[in-house]
Amino acid sequence: MAMYDSGEAASVLSAELGIGGATYTAVTGTHLRLGTGSAPTATVDMTELTGTGYTAGGSTISWNAVSGQTTTNSGAVSWTNGSGSTWAITNLEIWDIAGTPLRKFWGQWTSQPISVTNGNTFLTAAAAVSCSLV
Repeated sequence: MAMYDSGEAASVLSAELGIGGATYTAVTGTHLRLGTGSAPTATVDMTELTGTGYTAGGSTISWNAVSGQTTTNSGAVSWTNGSGSTWAITNLEIWDIAGTPLRKFWGQWTSQPISVTNGNTFLTAAAAVSCSLV
């Protein structure tokens, strides 16, 4: 499950409570980014995966309708490792697709690190990523 970015949480709370004239701009789309190394936190971004076959800045991820306070991804997202070495995927982040993207959510994969050897594909199946505000 992904966690809320601290900057994003402050923006939402300010807009919801009308603090300082803050407003919230709706997101028009999101990207899923993959990370390596130590876990991100609410204030520190992960180290994004690099290598042939991975799309820097992530790939488009779509979402199901919210049920309660939770949603899951509605379609699969995949990358095929062509870098010649094994990827060790540990983290994920959800970013918007604005001109200057903002991180929305972060988290770690279950049973990480996930090793993806050269020539193999890392695929997030539908409903593999969930985001919740509770």
